[in-house]
Amino acid sequence: MHPVDTYKTWVQASTVTSPEIISKISQIGVRGLYKGSIPAIVGQFASHGLRTGICEASKFVLVNIAPTLSEIQVHSVASFSSTFIGTVMRIPCEVLKQRLQAGQFDNVGEAITGTWLLEGSKGFFRGTGATLCREIPFYVAGAGLYSQSKKVARKLLERELDPLEAVVIGALSGGLTAVMTTPLDVIKTRMMIAPQGQKVTFSILALSILRNEGPLGLFKGAVPRFFWVAPLGAMNFAGYELIRKAMG
Repeated sequence: MHPVDTYKTWVQASTVTSPEIISKISQIGVRGLYKGSIPAIVGQFASHGLRTGICEASKFVLVNIAPTLSEIQVHSVASFSSTFIGTVMRIPCEVLKQRLQAGQFDNVGEAITGTWLLEGSKGFFRGTGATLCREIPFYVAGAGLYSQSKKVARKLLERELDPLEAVVIGALSGGLTAVMTTPLDVIKTRMMIAPQGQKVTFSILALSILRNEGPLGLFKGAVPRFFWVAPLGAMNFAGYELIRKAMG
């Protein structure tokens, strides 16, 4: 699915239309579509493992120290804390991935060296605020939507959900939440790939996009983002829950 994420980055980083970008894919080739896959894999494995562990630990603690909290409140607090820590750990990998996808560097080694020489250690954390603004609402809202959607589905079907149904609900919850948070993703992408020395803030980028590209500019890449995140939503929201049940 990495090529879908690469295409999304091209759409968000560019002012040209999607058809123009699609017409250039044959020139870019397979290697270009998989640029940034190494830091993407490393970042995803590290952050998802950490986030899942912290989320489960947080739920356990909250249920025992604050038993009056509702299920959705427990899910929201656990998602917030685990997403915050997991995201911060992944940001350097995300910066490298986005810069490779945007064509600023040819390989991981060059991306690491170039970022360090041009910006120092802070360059690896470019767009931290925007990333957190995207990730925390995504996982908190996604977890809440998944939890409530399961309740509605159980009520309508009058039975427990089978694994496939839970996965479908997880995928839809992730995909829909991804579309809703696309404006934050667009701003995050442009912050991470902005030229060194260029002043970029959340508000400056948002106003620039609205002024030059209109409101739809904030939703660039929404379609590939849906198809990229939906499988991740199935794994994040439904997959680990099904595995946990299978393990007893």
